[in-house]
Amino acid sequence: MLWFRNAIIYQLNKDNLLDKQLVEKAINACPFVPCGNTDSTRSGWISPYGENSDNSLLIDINGQLLLRLKKETKILPSSVVKQALADKINTQENVLGRKLKKTEKQSLQDEAFIDLLPRAFSKYQFFWLWIDTQARRVIVDSASFKQSEDILALLRKEMGSLSIAPLASETSLDKTMTEWVRNKVQHPPIQLGSEIELKDALEDNQIVRCKNLEIDSNEVFVHIDAGKQVNKLNLIDERGVSFILNKDYTLKRIKFDSSIADKNEDFMPEEKDKRLEADFIIMTKALSDTFNTLIKITN
Repeated sequence: MLWFRNAIIYQLNKDNLLDKQLVEKAINACPFVPCGNTDSTRSGWISPYGENSDNSLLIDINGQLLLRLKKETKILPSSVVKQALADKINTQENVLGRKLKKTEKQSLQDEAFIDLLPRAFSKYQFFWLWIDTQARRVIVDSASFKQSEDILALLRKEMGSLSIAPLASETSLDKTMTEWVRNKVQHPPIQLGSEIELKDALEDNQIVRCKNLEIDSNEVFVHIDAGKQVNKLNLIDERGVSFILNKDYTLKRIKFDSSIADKNEDFMPEEKDKRLEADFIIMTKALSDTFNTLIKITN
């Protein structure tokens, strides 16, 4: 499904890195190829229209580029590897008539892992990547910075360079969000939601999570007065988007109101490619409006 559930936002530093031809050349050079017998993981680009589609690996609509990455990871339970290693060690020790050294066991462990790979099950993950050439942003639909960086590294490898930095605010975002809650600050059309996470400024393990609660309630103020700061905050964009804003400026659990998500319900099943493009247009417009307002009120 196209609709982004998460957003890790990067700002590009150089205009020439947004050239569509460079991006297209980079992803065409690295299409998805399944894992071989000795591969534990493989990643590559597939068509946004579907992995079996003959269409382009890139969608470009008015300077909004949509890419999709597929990742295959071989799953080997540690218990299976451990048993295979024990069998190899036992066999080798019987042949040699002695106990194996630590380095010899390590070598057998690697061998056992490689032997099992061809029989391992595969786990598949799919990730959307949106490049906004107008606002010079790259947005990855991932909840993990590490995963996001791995995806961008694949793109960067083929492009040669990709000078970007995660979106950040001039003031520490946890302090900004704490002030919003403490002072009941309103930033229409962005409103405070009903979920909050507070963390002690000195003791990271002291965390308080509140759901379905009035953000400006006394219960929340007690924790703020005790020195805790807002780590995560539910925000609602009255134009049709809600999300959790984290202090590292990532957006998680993005939800789109039915007034946005259901606009293209009239498309027939056989028009799925057109539906995808229409949804992409609506989603990028909605999220761009939210991003622009968020940047404005946090700087």
